[in-house]
Amino acid sequence: MKLSSIRHWPTNLYTPEQIRSTEAKAAELNNLSLFQLMQQAGKAIFELVEGTFDASAHIGILLGKGNNAGDGLVVAKLAVEAGWQVSLVYMPNCQAFKGEAAQAQAELMALDQPSLSRLKQQNAVAADFSQFDLLVDCVLGTGFTGNLSAEWADIFQQANHSSRMIISADIPSGVNGLTGEADSNAIQAQHTVTFLALKTGLFTHDAADYCGLIHYASLGCQHQIEQLNKAYYQLSDWNQLKTFLPARRRNSHKGSFGHVVCIGGDKGMAGAIRLSAEAALRSGAGKVTVLTHPDNVLLVATGRPELMVRGINGITSEVRKLIEQTDVILIGPGLGKTGWANGLMQLVVESNKNTVVDADGLNWLASYRYKKQNWILTPHPTEAARMLNQSTNHIQHNRFAAATELHAHFGGAIVLKGCGSLIASEQGIKVSRYGNPGMASAGMGDLLAGICAAMLAQGYTTELAAELAVNIHAKAGDLAAKQGERGMIASDLLQYMREVINPSKA
Repeated sequence: MKLSSIRHWPTNLYTPEQIRSTEAKAAELNNLSLFQLMQQAGKAIFELVEGTFDASAHIGILLGKGNNAGDGLVVAKLAVEAGWQVSLVYMPNCQAFKGEAAQAQAELMALDQPSLSRLKQQNAVAADFSQFDLLVDCVLGTGFTGNLSAEWADIFQQANHSSRMIISADIPSGVNGLTGEADSNAIQAQHTVTFLALKTGLFTHDAADYCGLIHYASLGCQHQIEQLNKAYYQLSDWNQLKTFLPARRRNSHKGSFGHVVCIGGDKGMAGAIRLSAEAALRSGAGKVTVLTHPDNVLLVATGRPELMVRGINGITSEVRKLIEQTDVILIGPGLGKTGWANGLMQLVVESNKNTVVDADGLNWLASYRYKKQNWILTPHPTEAARMLNQSTNHIQHNRFAAATELHAHFGGAIVLKGCGSLIASEQGIKVSRYGNPGMASAGMGDLLAGICAAMLAQGYTTELAAELAVNIHAKAGDLAAKQGERGMIASDLLQYMREVINPSKA
């Protein structure tokens, strides 16, 4: 069973329920029984085990009682046959198996005595996990929701603290396969082997801290799974996205790449709109104008003469003319919540221009709801919570549902920022797997808004502009992080944006 590297992953993501409801039919279409499918899953895990350790190692296989445990029993059979020392470690009340898992247990116990002499059985409550060189987690798989019991949480905590490598089957036990939300005591794997399809919960929210390196095993059924299920969610694929960033035509001028007007920076808040405006320039916009509080003009313009900066006290005929003549409006960074901000937001939302709304502009939308198809909204979870009148925890509990609801209420393209940022539009939801914790600092969202505006100004559709922007932003962050994540600041990304948006030069 060949494991697929990240370069050869499919882009479609499916919910655990979609896979549970169609795996039997997928196996049937591929002339496989469910037990043969389980055998294939066990072989995929053992392939990774063999590539990581030699046969002198001692493997502990932590077992629940469902099909996930069946995968582990197949691994145990393959390992003892190959000469490994194996211990089956049973979770409380999980020694009785049914269906295909019982069949896997029967095949294991039917091995010859020399093989069975290398097999031990233990209760997880009393197990010393440090005795193992490697632990294979086959407890819950994608079936977990809610919270772990205190007893199970204690066992998982001991496994995590053993400092032994852990490989999880399908998804680490204690991580929700749909949403990526994890119990605080979930298994922290170094490797996860996921089967049949990539699951939504592997790529957002808490999952990145628990899954380690993800390996994909189609079990020979990828085509059948895709036939039987509609993919509402997809991974962003940078190799595909960068084809939308070809070399520019030689016969071009600044008007070819659009004019962005950035509105924000109330008194004392110049930094945010400066970052957005410079990001728009660095992402390829032809020209960028900043409308800000008069006190901020010098602060915004200093050191970046390419920006056209104008101080405004209200909505004048000059402001209206600029709005009419521009290609894209970006509003919100440093905008504040004064009457100055209110009038500008009202003017922008009533225009027909392509728009990006961020920061205080989103807080305004939480009170004055509008729905438009030609804008990009970029909330972080707390801003999303205000926009939907929910708690931040509720947003994070199911980020896919929150992004879908935001799109239903506000239209356009919604970027729900966070670990595994989501881009929701009429075309479904895209998930970015790029980026890093160094980007958890002030000003990063202002950069993203500027990149979104630049992509719109260069003629990309709302949906594609948002997806490109999220991934350009994240890829630039990953390049900046090569010098260390801790201590990264937003402006560190600016020098790398130019590299990312010119892939033909790489």
